[in-house]
Amino acid sequence: MSDDIDLNSIEFYQDPQGEMVVNPDNNKAFTLTVKDREFIIATTILLENDYPEAWKGCREWNKKSKANTLYYDFLCVRRFLKCNWAKFDGTLDIDTCGQTHFEWVECPLRGECKYENIICNPTFNSSLTRNDINLLRMIAVDNLTAEQIAIRVARSVNTINNRRKSIQHKTGCNTIAKLVAYWYQHNLI
Repeated sequence: MSDDIDLNSIEFYQDPQGEMVVNPDNNKAFTLTVKDREFIIATTILLENDYPEAWKGCREWNKKSKANTLYYDFLCVRRFLKCNWAKFDGTLDIDTCGQTHFEWVECPLRGECKYENIICNPTFNSSLTRNDINLLRMIAVDNLTAEQIAIRVARSVNTINNRRKSIQHKTGCNTIAKLVAYWYQHNLI
């Protein structure tokens, strides 16, 4: 697995043993394990910001493992992946623009799971989070590049780019210039 994960152009699927496989478009597929920290961190950031109710549900689902933080984070990410992308269908689950495309996953708990339509088929949080606004400020006001922001907030460049793409989706701004204009038009100062 790459140390600098890009959450674009990825297909997820469950293997016959029930483990989740992450298959980036570069075809360097890997079975998700607790050791895949960069991927888990990047996915956690995506879920916390874009699907907070689903993330809360994943955390509740795995609360018995909370004392072991690394394993807990792994279980939460794996739960989200299993509930939304367990089939290999040849369609990117996260496309080249970073947009998610959820699948209908056959689940024996349909109709009785308290997390149905919370973890599975989650609702996208279209409002900007505090983290989104901070990142947008660094882009619009501080005029920082993704590399400079990554150093400032101690994250990878791909994580910063993933978050920027999410902000662009939330705001409807498809360029950095439009993000800057959005910042000033909405008085986010």
